[in-house]
Amino acid sequence: MLTRSKSPKAPRRILTGTLSPSEGRETPTTVRESSIDDSDTTTQSTLAPGERPQRTPVLPKSLKREHPGASVAAEAPKEQVKNKEDYRPASCYESLKEREFRILKLAPGPPQDDTDDIISCSFTIATMDSDQPMKYEAISYLWGVPNQKPEKIHLVDSQGKEHPIFIRSHLYQALKNLRHPKKERLFWVDALCVNHSSGNQEERMIQSRMKRYVFRNATNLCFWLGEDDSSKKALKFIPKIMDLTAIEKLASPSDEKEKSDEKKKSYDEWAAFVALLRNPVFSRLWLLQEVAVAQNITLHCGQPAIYYGDLVDAVAMFKSYRNKIAVLFRKFGRNPKELSDRQVTMAERFIEVSVNALRVITTSNGQQKTLRLLSLEALVSYLHELDATDGLDRIYSVLAIANDGPKLDDTTLMPLHGQEGGSIPLFDYKANVADVYRAFVIQSIKNSRSLDIICRYWARPVKNETLPTWVRPKQLIQKEIETVVSERTEADSLVGLPDHNNYHASRGTLAPIDLLTTASTLTLTVTGFKLDTIAKLGPRASQGLILYEWLQLGGCTKNSRHQITVPDALWRTLVADRGPMGTMPPSWYARAFDYCLLHSSNGDINTNTLLQDCGADSSLVVDFLQRVQSIIWNRKFLVSEKNKWIGLAPTAAEVNDVLVILHGCSVPVVLRPVKEEGDVVGWLLVGECYVHGMMDGEAMGFREVHEIVEEQFEIR
Repeated sequence: MLTRSKSPKAPRRILTGTLSPSEGRETPTTVRESSIDDSDTTTQSTLAPGERPQRTPVLPKSLKREHPGASVAAEAPKEQVKNKEDYRPASCYESLKEREFRILKLAPGPPQDDTDDIISCSFTIATMDSDQPMKYEAISYLWGVPNQKPEKIHLVDSQGKEHPIFIRSHLYQALKNLRHPKKERLFWVDALCVNHSSGNQEERMIQSRMKRYVFRNATNLCFWLGEDDSSKKALKFIPKIMDLTAIEKLASPSDEKEKSDEKKKSYDEWAAFVALLRNPVFSRLWLLQEVAVAQNITLHCGQPAIYYGDLVDAVAMFKSYRNKIAVLFRKFGRNPKELSDRQVTMAERFIEVSVNALRVITTSNGQQKTLRLLSLEALVSYLHELDATDGLDRIYSVLAIANDGPKLDDTTLMPLHGQEGGSIPLFDYKANVADVYRAFVIQSIKNSRSLDIICRYWARPVKNETLPTWVRPKQLIQKEIETVVSERTEADSLVGLPDHNNYHASRGTLAPIDLLTTASTLTLTVTGFKLDTIAKLGPRASQGLILYEWLQLGGCTKNSRHQITVPDALWRTLVADRGPMGTMPPSWYARAFDYCLLHSSNGDINTNTLLQDCGADSSLVVDFLQRVQSIIWNRKFLVSEKNKWIGLAPTAAEVNDVLVILHGCSVPVVLRPVKEEGDVVGWLLVGECYVHGMMDGEAMGFREVHEIVEEQFEIR
């Protein structure tokens, strides 16, 4: 990262006018050719019932779903008390021995919904210790799809007796479509193979530890998307994207001689692809782990199916052509912001991590070994937008694929004795959520010697318990997954991702791990020094607007001849003095800000309106405004008391809060003193902040010149 020193006085201008290598996967299991021809695609993507898709050139990986036991049971018919989602007949769920797991035997049957045929299944027992492991597949799916009705299936016990049980319709559709019309198929299905009935926490914990083995050893992972028409259309469109000679025309059909219906077809197909990326399956943490560890993965939506690797490649191409596709969206009156909204970003991160979290290598003796490439802190930080029903699964869902997670047995992939997660209890669903969160933060600080984790919003609120301010729950409660949330909810984190710091405010100093205590302690003791106090704050930048009050606080002035004086520090603050991906801000950002000032109304700069107006005219202005929104969204503009520094503070910041540099933290933070009888007895962490001219180590020199005393801060 380049560093630079700032001159004491920022230059002023006069304006006249009014943010990988994919894992080495093993060769996929042989798949049969589809018996159904699709004239709309170059690759067959509709399967006969129970068959798998043909592979187009490349391939990646797969994972699991959220456990149903933590979900709220759907309302079932009231004819029997048994007709509840968590009812599991005891005769079908005999106790499992150590290292055993159930495999669902799915009886054959037609996939059509218009039949009265009942899905019938039973269990067989598999074990990790077998010399000839059982061949089975796994199904990843989203249990928690809203407004699902309960569907009845028959579960057959060892005596041949049928027991009606109820499952949610999303899983019911998967079983209906994936069963073979003539042959029995073997699957591992979480909601059925694990006994999630009330009071059976022990089995759930044991089976959760085995999930990496179960998914790693499945011959195939069927990743179930649902049955919506948009996803079906997208799966048929993806083989077209794979044609490198056609992608340019698909993304930018701008030839005036081209028929308008061809443009409309391309738009409809890209719209379906975006709808696929917004599928809520890509928002779940447990599904991510299942995809990451599986050796072979197929995507299914009704009968159409493709390889997961094709989706990975298609998303990479989509990102490369996003700006051109945005032009196509505008032609048909569609908001191009949908191409990079929060749900699409979640899907992109899901896919990126799923193919980069693990790598399979071949050792000198010919054995295959799986390397875990990302730390637990990196996984939790990078996937903070994804969620799970149980708050513990923010950690548990990725613990087994983290390189600082428990050491695993090479054969069973189970934690070795004495390595059950270290300070973090492994899959203990009786553990206190707040304790697990605190243990995670302390472990992250000890491993990285960085305090950046205390600035990231990654946790979820804990009922009936107040988290310490150094454990950051998401600022805004995310809406339910059935609602379409296109807008961002907060600005991008200033500290960035682990090992990818954008700033070096503390000049590479390390966090003092000797001061760290146990997870049960609510206070985190750190060292650093005070920079200044907040004297003025502009209003919160709701919806990413650059407010008139901000321009005033930043030093913008207008003379009698309508000339606007624009401090260089102001536009740099609005982009946090960085360009995309942490690069130095391009010099043309200054001109883009001038353009925004000249086209402002009522004193405020409405970034959303300008984005819409400039979309087809100036991609540079669009890039600048998108960067501004990613930085200022819901933040406040600050001016410090003594040194008159300007910067950006969290929404919760107040006048008289203190700007502090902490050893081991890459950005300044805002702390609030806790006083008792006038004495400061502790501090509350308000959040990270941007202080212009103090982000790249300058504060360390400022401390030496002004002989500022370092001190300890006990953060509560």
